[in-house]
Amino acid sequence: MKVDVKKINLKENDLPLVILGVLEEAKEDIMLKEINEIVGEILELGDFKGKPGQISLVYTQGSIPTKRLLLVGLGKEEKLTTETIRKALGNSSRKARDLDVKKVGVNLDFFSREKLDIVEITEAIVQGIVMGSFQNITYRTEKLEKYKKIDELQVFSETVEEDIMKKGTVSGKIIAEAVNQCRTLAWGPANYITPNFLANEALRLEKETGIKTTIFDREKVEEIGLTSFLAVARGTKEPPKFIIMEHGANKQGVETVALIGKAITFDSGGISLKPGQNMEKMKADMTGGAVVIAAMEAIAKLNINLHVVGIVPATDNMPSGTAYHPGDIITSYSGQTIEVINTDAEGRMILNDALTYAAKHFEPKAMFDFATLTGAMMIALGEHAVGYFSNHDFVVDKLEEASKSSGDKIWRMPLWEDYDEQLKSDLADFKHTGGRPGGSITAARFLSKFTMDVPWAHLDIAGAMEQSSDKNYNPKGSKGPAVRLIIDVLRNW
Repeated sequence: MKVDVKKINLKENDLPLVILGVLEEAKEDIMLKEINEIVGEILELGDFKGKPGQISLVYTQGSIPTKRLLLVGLGKEEKLTTETIRKALGNSSRKARDLDVKKVGVNLDFFSREKLDIVEITEAIVQGIVMGSFQNITYRTEKLEKYKKIDELQVFSETVEEDIMKKGTVSGKIIAEAVNQCRTLAWGPANYITPNFLANEALRLEKETGIKTTIFDREKVEEIGLTSFLAVARGTKEPPKFIIMEHGANKQGVETVALIGKAITFDSGGISLKPGQNMEKMKADMTGGAVVIAAMEAIAKLNINLHVVGIVPATDNMPSGTAYHPGDIITSYSGQTIEVINTDAEGRMILNDALTYAAKHFEPKAMFDFATLTGAMMIALGEHAVGYFSNHDFVVDKLEEASKSSGDKIWRMPLWEDYDEQLKSDLADFKHTGGRPGGSITAARFLSKFTMDVPWAHLDIAGAMEQSSDKNYNPKGSKGPAVRLIIDVLRNW
């Protein structure tokens, strides 16, 4: 989608459709006074009140050059945030798209209120439109004409200068496109989105953005000693890839931050085979890897002044004659031994080697890992928030601040030593699962043993990875979870 800006009055602009934000109560919104001849009747009738989620289409019938106005409710002014605006534009984007409007305008003046920053509002507007109108039709071949799309977005204002608006539109488009890229990867079928495909995505970033990319194949992984990762990969013929991406590798005097993403490109459960029902969704068990790849592209385009390392261990988890077994004891890259209890707890097996590798070779100031790790987190928080665990308040503060600006909801979970009792093994240093009670917590406690005391957060995105229906700026399917969150962590660093 092309995004541009223009300094112009609403009554002078000539567009197929313009979106206007309206406060509750709509009849009292001072911004509507100048177009009362167009919207007065609908307001008097009370059909549209400006409540959150409300949308009303008004035809201007030649009273101004713009053909249609789409009124979108913002709710009460005292509760207005950039997230409110992002949601409102997400909902209205699908209405505009389905009208087959190719060029959509958004009047910034109807969204800018005194307490909010203009650049942040502009960014939220673009994110809402670009993310909300997303459709994943990559693999469709029939009736493509029914999938309408917005080709161009214009953000305009009578009072705000174009260079100020452009700051928000540029960053908003980069971040929104990263979310959509994550969605496309995460919801892609496992026969297409293989470890090799993800490796090629990283190589594309190297070519297009200058990110330094290193890819270890099975032989190199074995040589290095990433044996916990390799244990999971033993069961598949699909070549595993250990992908390393670096933004700002040559920057001087900047801190290093590591992002690690679980990329199980299909999770059958291995020898501990999953039930067949809903197994097709296990194509999305690489969402953590998709988060890191998509975020790295945005980080490079935004030229964030940090050395950011993205690590994506990628493999299938399949049952076969060579697959690892329940009861196996694996010596991890850290040197610690792990008793395997259930081969369907494979995410923590590939993440532990990646965490240790990042800590040893890059000595980061902080590490963040992203993983669709446990069904227990889905039960705990549903689809509305990411549960996270951390060993250091420095990282917690960064995440909580970024959650407010990005709109990605998070909730801190306990990481208490008490749960280590469930990981005790009679044969190895510890087991890699602790049973069903506190399953998300014991998984995080397991991962905490491989961080080498680096400030770290584990984000279990299992519940927040998808949405069951179109809502706000998230269409049905993958939500591209935590992409905006981690980008804001790094932008605010």
